Amino acid sequence: MVRLGERLALRLPRHAQAETLLDREAAWLPRLASQLAGLPSGTPHHAIPAIPTPVRTGVPRTGYPFRWAVVPWVEGTPAVHVPLEVRDAYAPNLAATLRGLHQPAPEDAPASAFRGIGLADIEDRFARRWDALAGGLGRERRDQLAEVWRRAVNAAPYAGPRVWLHGDPHPNNTVLAGVGPGPMASSPVLVDFGDLCAGDPASDLGSALLHFSPYGREAFMAAYDAGQVPDPALWARAQGWAVNYALIFAAQSPGEALRPLGRGLLA
Repeated sequence: MVRLGERLALRLPRHAQAETLLDREAAWLPRLASQLAGLPSGTPHHAIPAIPTPVRTGVPRTGYPFRWAVVPWVEGTPAVHVPLEVRDAYAPNLAATLRGLHQPAPEDAPASAFRGIGLADIEDRFARRWDALAGGLGRERRDQLAEVWRRAVNAAPYAGPRVWLHGDPHPNNTVLAGVGPGPMASSPVLVDFGDLCAGDPASDLGSALLHFSPYGREAFMAAYDAGQVPDPALWARAQGWAVNYALIFAAQSPGEALRPLGRGLLA
């Protein structure tokens, strides 16, 4: 990412996988933005998220082998770098943003083999991650987390329409404008939609739970459920996804921004 003036940035993929994610954003973010723009304004408990639709795309040329894009620049601080109490404070706003995003997706919306799917589909991967890290946990905490996963796998599967998912709404893909001296903004902005897909919202919610302390998680869940009948099975699955993501983040190399969050949830 290279800053381009005050309001734009250049997205310059460094490998083929990153180019594939950029292609997904270029293909789908305009359609998503158009769909969300058609929602009634002022819908209770919803906040229509800002969608960073690419302004321009480019093709490979001599000296640079990948497709590229000009995208909006979101000024602010990644939420992973602010104190836990600051993240807890925006729990209701992040819930409203995800409620706004989690709208029924068109039939041809992209699917993912890693997100928005049933937990049974990732049990083998979860078992490998669990075996690698669970031995370092205290017995009581290990039993608690194993029970969370058991309840998640046994919860009623998702039976609703496939909804739009950010894919990775963790604190390193969430920007807070105005963090620093002076007032702190309370409206988090989601960035990096490269894993945009459609499916069960539980995977997005599980990633979002990693922003918060237990207090913040309760506030987030209550705000997401506001105005609708709570779905205990949805939150059981989301908590299972949270443990799965915690294992992924905890296994990252020292110095990686998300590693402390994963280890914090597991502790």
